[in-house]
Amino acid sequence: MNTTISVYARPVGGVCGATRVFPDILQTAAKMLKKAEGSILYDSFVTHVADRLVLVMAHDPDIPVNALKDEVFRAAKDMSAKKHLFSNPVGPSGCGLTFAERDSEPVLLFLAGSEKMSWHEILPFNPGCVSDGALLFARAEGEFPQVAEFCERFANPELNAKGICPVSLCDSSVVRTKLIPVVGLGFSLANGHLTGPVDLFDNPAFNASRFLASQ
Repeated sequence: MNTTISVYARPVGGVCGATRVFPDILQTAAKMLKKAEGSILYDSFVTHVADRLVLVMAHDPDIPVNALKDEVFRAAKDMSAKKHLFSNPVGPSGCGLTFAERDSEPVLLFLAGSEKMSWHEILPFNPGCVSDGALLFARAEGEFPQVAEFCERFANPELNAKGICPVSLCDSSVVRTKLIPVVGLGFSLANGHLTGPVDLFDNPAFNASRFLASQ
């Protein structure tokens, strides 16, 4: 079957500056997307990086999701305004892929704590990879690079020395001016439904990369 994965990220108001998304906003967004499953969406997942709310939507290629995305972000901004959370002027990011599912379909989502992330420095172009601003979405394995190959790129000492720092989701707050935290999430896709995620950088194998970036 053909499935579209659409991913959107937008600053919606951060707790303590642009540090982190307010947890109630994440819960509200997740409930709104969950309510749309079975009609507009096959499946969904809500996450964050820094003050960006991130929406992952699996859906039929012929069903648009822009109105739903806008509704969720609007609700998030309204909640943020009531709490006088920090309003980051950075605009939204969005990317997506439509493809025929393979028997096994690993997909990866990389989230950066800065819209200035230069993905082309890290990952070579391939037809199973799209990016925009703080987002990069990719298919893995088979005719595409292995999951470990994608992750290995973020352990490149030259890139780490520039401040690119692979971190677990719980450590994705922006608290250093010269570091760009990057989160890696891995899923399996089957019949439009996502299994996961795996927090790819929540691993001591990246401790040296984090230390180098922090230096």
